[in-house]
Amino acid sequence: MRPMLKLQLAEGFREVAARPCGRRVAWEEDGVLRLGETDFAQPRELGNIGGVDCPVAMDAVNGRGWAYCCQFRVGVRDFSEIREFNFATGKSRRLVRLGLHQWALWLLTHWAEADVVLALVATDTRSTAIHIRHHLALIETGSGAMRLVALPRDAFVPLACCARRRWIIFHGAEGTHLVSFGGRRLLTLPASQGADGPDRPRGRGASLHPDKPLALLGGDGLWLWNLETGAARRLRDRGQFPVWKPDGTGCWFSESSSDLFQLNCETGAEQRLLRLAGNPYPEINYARPLTMDDSGERLALPLTRLLKIDPALAKQAPSLARWHRLGVVDLAAKEAWLAPGYARNLAWV
Repeated sequence: MRPMLKLQLAEGFREVAARPCGRRVAWEEDGVLRLGETDFAQPRELGNIGGVDCPVAMDAVNGRGWAYCCQFRVGVRDFSEIREFNFATGKSRRLVRLGLHQWALWLLTHWAEADVVLALVATDTRSTAIHIRHHLALIETGSGAMRLVALPRDAFVPLACCARRRWIIFHGAEGTHLVSFGGRRLLTLPASQGADGPDRPRGRGASLHPDKPLALLGGDGLWLWNLETGAARRLRDRGQFPVWKPDGTGCWFSESSSDLFQLNCETGAEQRLLRLAGNPYPEINYARPLTMDDSGERLALPLTRLLKIDPALAKQAPSLARWHRLGVVDLAAKEAWLAPGYARNLAWV
């Protein structure tokens, strides 16, 4: 029997039944790209895209999205492509097929000004041993023409992208890096050096300020990184996947897989907006970045609760069970709701 999952909400907020709010959401669940209203009642399946954890790139203005598809098909070796999905018709087309031993990983976003899809493409360049090279791919949405830009060493995990400034923040073993669309390393925040070295963010999300040369970094706390001076300071000891508010005064973030906070970065005032009630085992493994709609008034995120299983059943099943929900917060109405399911790579349409 599945448990009832309830929300504990900040003062002034109330939990309501899942409802549509005038905006749709696209997400990946069980290797399938889905599209639906925010009541999640009758989602449309747009197609199988495989199990690689890669964001959905959005062009909400024109009702388009792009997803990385990597799955086995009989007669097709190393099937790997980026597909464009039409949200009005539900149809899709191949934008570009990647080469043999080539994959798109951890970054897919639409650069509206140039009408280009950006992707982090990894290529195994040797036939006798594994040797991975990372490139930034710039793919024209009309022709599918792809240009590869070599990325600097250690630009491994992309955390945030700002098309207006043509910047990407990457995390790697050597630290956190600010890299241009041209592949040039602009700034590095070095990683911690041993037990006596400085604490540093751990690469669990980032967000670039809407106006100023500032970035929020997550993992082992929340950090404010000045992209002019290179200085970084920790704002709080716990935090991950920060997202700047549209006015740039503060952010939303999570501490675990089961909560949501907001922080005023100017005053330090903070508030927990929600958490799953009765969750004594918070963890971060199922935490995912939250997504904000264009108005800045609605948030969507996955939430996970861990429960211990009866010891009598533990020999036949894992000792912990995980229950997943999709969460939506309407900040203007001060309402929040849950729907069953676990959604990776949520995106507002």
